This record gives sequence, structure tokens and C-alpha cells, in this order.
Amino acid sequence: MNSEIERRLRASRPVVDDEAIDAALLERVRRLPTERRRIAPRLAPVAALAVVIAAAVVVLTGGPSGPPSASALTQAALHWFAPPPGTILHVRSVETQGGVTTTRELWESADHPEQARELRRSGTQAQETSGNAFYDTATNTIHESSAKPAPAKPADTAKAPGKVDPLAGLPAADPVVDKTRALLQAGQMEVSGHATIDGQDAWAISLKADAGRPVWTLYVAADGRPLELRDPGRDASEAPQTIRWPVYEVLRDVRDRDALLTLQGAHPGAQVITDDAPPPQKG
Repeated sequence: MNSEIERRLRASRPVVDDEAIDAALLERVRRLPTERRRIAPRLAPVAALAVVIAAAVVVLTGGPSGPPSASALTQAALHWFAPPPGTILHVRSVETQGGVTTTRELWESADHPEQARELRRSGTQAQETSGNAFYDTATNTIHESSAKPAPAKPADTAKAPGKVDPLAGLPAADPVVDKTRALLQAGQMEVSGHATIDGQDAWAISLKADAGRPVWTLYVAADGRPLELRDPGRDASEAPQTIRWPVYEVLRDVRDRDALLTLQGAHPGAQVITDDAPPPQKG
């Protein structure tokens, strides 16, 4: 009886090719997603996000111990040399050249850089100027000159044919702050390395080698605040110069601007005399 049932069951099965069944099953198995394929899409976004965050950290900070990006650093430095409208730039610099040390203190309008007052001390001598006027401490007198300001110095191409001094065209007595601002705005400076200035982490922004004069370098903090400037001199006739900025700040919401920017505001009781004599030359 059992053999009869078994015979009938076999007879009821369809006749098919076993190899065709194996090939079809194999193809179906190959097309089925595995556990690894199902898990991978869930982990990929997390890994990708980590890569993006790490890249952002490198771009913004230069890595765990690297510098800010070159573009961000030069723009940050320019912010200090060209402060926001309505502010007053106040700097005190100590300049050393040829064995002589000069201290300058400058108050300059961000909106109108020509509106500025500068106090210069070298040894026992002091000189305070504003525009075409100067203050005589001994007589408490402000001398306002009717003479025209000194003309801009022409480009000097004698020693480097085909190249123009990037500082040409600026007033002869322009302070270094204005010269550096002009170079940064003209894209004539670039980040050149890392240094330590007075124990502080600093970054070097140098005049480009093809700018038409020997390379001088500005050292700034990570936020772009100027710390020191080193100028090798135009040629053998000009001694190298080093400038440090113990004070470099942007003054906001100043109520009495004239007291900082003008001689009459700084010395309200001084006598004012107008004559044809030009103000003393600035060194």
C-alpha cells in the first residue's frame, strides 16, 4: 500500500529539468539583498557627516594646530587696517631704524583717513601734527600752514625696469598704517608662514616677491591684529626697519571725535596761527 501511494505521488509531479531549476534559483539568490547591503545605507550618512565636519574644521581652522586660511587671515588683517565706518583707529608703534627708535601714536578716522592726528617722539624731541598743521609745545601754539601738502612720490623704476613701487602714489608723509592698508587692498601681500612674536603665536603676511621692492613682512595674531612689521629697506641706502605695535585698537562710539583727531580739539586753549611755512617733515 505504501508503495502504491508513493508511485502515485511520483506520477503527479511535473517533469522538469533539474539544472534549469538550479540556475533559476541561483540567479534569484544573487539578486536578493544581503544583510550587509541593508546595513550599509544606514551607516553611510553618519560616516559622510563625520567626513564633512572634519573637512570643515580643517578649512576653517587649518587643522588641529594649523593657521587660519590665507584668505581669512589677510581679510582679518585688513579689518584692523581699514576699521568699520564711524570708528577711530588708535595705534602706538615703536619703530627702530638705523639705531634710532621712534614712538608714534596715531588717531585716524575710519571714514576719512586724512582726518588724523599723530604724535611722534624720538629721543628728547616730540612732534605733533594733524594734516598741514603742527603743535608747538613750548609756546602752546598751533601753526596751520597755507602751503599745499607734499606731492605724492613718483614711481621709482630706475632700479627695477618694468616694475612699479606699490607704495608710489601715496603721500610722502603717510604713516605705515595707510601704506599697509593700500597693499592689502591691492592684493600685494600673501601669507608666508608662522612665527612667534614676544611669546605670542603669529602669522607672517609678506609683500609678494614680484611687487617691485624687497619683501617686507607683517606679523599678525590669529585674529589679524598687527603685532610687528619688518622692512629690509628698499636698497643699500635704506636701513632695515622694525615696527612693533604695543597698542592697536579700534575705538567705537567716540563722543568728542575732535579731541582725538584735531590739534584744536586736543589743545583747546592753544593759540592758532596761520602762515605760509610748511609743517615739519615727518621721519
